[in-house]
Amino acid sequence: MSKRQTSSPRRRSIPKPRHVARSSLSQTDVTRGEYNRIIDILNERNVILNALREGLAGLQQSDEVQFKRIAQIQADLDGLRRDVERMLSRNSGAGDRT
Repeated sequence: MSKRQTSSPRRRSIPKPRHVARSSLSQTDVTRGEYNRIIDILNERNVILNALREGLAGLQQSDEVQFKRIAQIQADLDGLRRDVERMLSRNSGAGDRT
């Protein structure tokens, strides 16, 4: 099986967050180093979430543009169908007269 190719050349990978080590429930004190590490991990996760939000916003914008294009094409197609039906009805009526 071949790998699926992306349609977007500027696709960037979103990094995986680091895991926070579990501490015992009886522990009531936290060292400054542990606290700083947890804050760093939370900040990294925030960066990841922001990247996901940006990607989602880009996809939503792209979808909106595509749906507008589809609606315009459908409206044009409906107009062409009406014109063709009108021309065919005129031609069939003219053929009956002769």
